[in-house]
Amino acid sequence: MIPVSREERHWFLKNVARALLDFSGASEPPVPVEDVLDHPPAVYQEDFGVVDMYSNLWDATFARPPGQRGSIFVRVDLDPEERRFALARETLCAMITSKHGRDLGMPDLLMSELKDSAEYFATHYVAPELLVQAYRAQGGDEENFAESFQLPAGVAAARW
Repeated sequence: MIPVSREERHWFLKNVARALLDFSGASEPPVPVEDVLDHPPAVYQEDFGVVDMYSNLWDATFARPPGQRGSIFVRVDLDPEERRFALARETLCAMITSKHGRDLGMPDLLMSELKDSAEYFATHYVAPELLVQAYRAQGGDEENFAESFQLPAGVAAARW
């Protein structure tokens, strides 16, 4: 494990989320999380996939069978906002376990605090600071924040 402070880890995660935002080309909310998973950056071509599942065990989980493509398995009955957030959260798991992520040392950096890292990453991926600032500058308010960014209410309240 690479010893890093929570602040350093959060800085890194914000920048990883920003890179995916830049890749998506989104300049206003909502960030197209599922589109990026369907059409990923080249380094993640074998690591991003979405499989709908009928299960009540998880909202979503990432799995990579040995030597095969990884996929995010997501419940089909989730509300769209919950689905987006779950997919964003599990995107980090896909990145960490990818060849590119392993080459960057992401497992050593993030695995010890995976739950916190995934939640933090997802929050900043679906509601990146640049878009939140632009939303506020244009008169956006807390009341419509969740709807504008297509966030679950609890995530929106915490992010606001």
